[in-house]
Amino acid sequence: MNTVSAATGLQYANLSDADFEAFALKHPQNSFLQSIDFARFQRARGQQVELFGVRRDGELVAAGKLNFTTTRLGYTVCECAKGPLMDYTDRELVGAVVGLLRKHAAGRKAAELRISPNIRYIARDADGAEQPDVEDNRPLVADLERLGFQHQGLDMNFVNVNWMFIKNLVGIQDAEELIMGTSYRTRKAIRKAEKNGVFLEQATLETLEDFYGALSRAGDEKGFVYRERAYYENLLRTTSAEFTKLMMAKIDIPAYRKSITERLAAESATAAELRREVEETGSKKKANRLKVVQDLVDSYERSLKDIERFPDSVGTATVAAIHFVCYGDEVVCVIGGTVQDYIYFNGATSLYWGMMLHALEKGYPRYNFYGTFGISGQDEEGHGGYEFKKGFGGEVVQLVGDFVLPVRPAIFHANKLARSAAAAARTLLGKLPLKRAS
Repeated sequence: MNTVSAATGLQYANLSDADFEAFALKHPQNSFLQSIDFARFQRARGQQVELFGVRRDGELVAAGKLNFTTTRLGYTVCECAKGPLMDYTDRELVGAVVGLLRKHAAGRKAAELRISPNIRYIARDADGAEQPDVEDNRPLVADLERLGFQHQGLDMNFVNVNWMFIKNLVGIQDAEELIMGTSYRTRKAIRKAEKNGVFLEQATLETLEDFYGALSRAGDEKGFVYRERAYYENLLRTTSAEFTKLMMAKIDIPAYRKSITERLAAESATAAELRREVEETGSKKKANRLKVVQDLVDSYERSLKDIERFPDSVGTATVAAIHFVCYGDEVVCVIGGTVQDYIYFNGATSLYWGMMLHALEKGYPRYNFYGTFGISGQDEEGHGGYEFKKGFGGEVVQLVGDFVLPVRPAIFHANKLARSAAAAARTLLGKLPLKRAS
């Protein structure tokens, strides 16, 4: 389908997968949600997906992946998540693209058009403090509202994530420079996990059960919402191994116990020899050395005690599982966590670190920790997770959020009223006293 805007001469057209990917992959606003891999995945799940482009004198100047969803009552939404991809400083272009999208959505009988530009609202530092001198796109909100959009606010959004924590990897030369950019506590956890033999493994269709078992258990324990197993199976079947990385942190319990036991025996022997030498010579140097070695002995003894509940029959345990996506300019940590029984092994730390090394090796300029909340203070829900991410270094990134444009106003407002009435009814029912059966 081709549509030409008489006012601007811009042409709207459906794009092939190849044309869309060539534009999207190189665009500075690229996102895995605006990718061919994700489009293939959504098509396989039966979703209605369209790829569109807008050309000026034959050159693509805007593009996006549209999703059409329709309720059982026939209410249709056209959504462009983390898009459209275009120059939002060009007001004429933005206005023309919105006009073309509105016309196309109306032609598809959509009642509303949703967009969520992959643009920062205002620059922030690691503590979340505003830095408008670095970047300030607040005027964009007013521009889109003048075009008829309703801004949906700036709160944390778990569906189309708009608060993130991102580490810039540009200029970092190697793993040593990367680890020195983390906090002391994070470095210690990374090195402890490496020393203890935690290793990473990417799940395949054959090992998906291991990944999903750890992910679902972590989700149930932590209270985060995770997808059904079929979701991850479809990802593995329809996307590339680089795009979808279902990563697991594992520990071989018998090998770990054997290693700790051997290290304990060696350090205990060293401590005994140093103790004898201190008693014979009174050497302060030997005494200081003894203190260091004894601390190691105590640490290994605690480690053995900590894993008493894990018999060798456990074998190799999956201690953490995280879904990552590698696309465009970033590696994204989508969702995942640590199984509480195995938190001692720092599995999530190992996964974050391992994928940062992957990003550095493959040349991705950003590592995106993705959804982040609890930034304002330690009393807020999610603050612990934010502090954990902050230990790796980076900055808070706040996007401009979601925008809704009524395409068929009468149907849009009727649906909005119906939803408000249903929400009010649910609230009222929740407040009514329950009658006991007689």
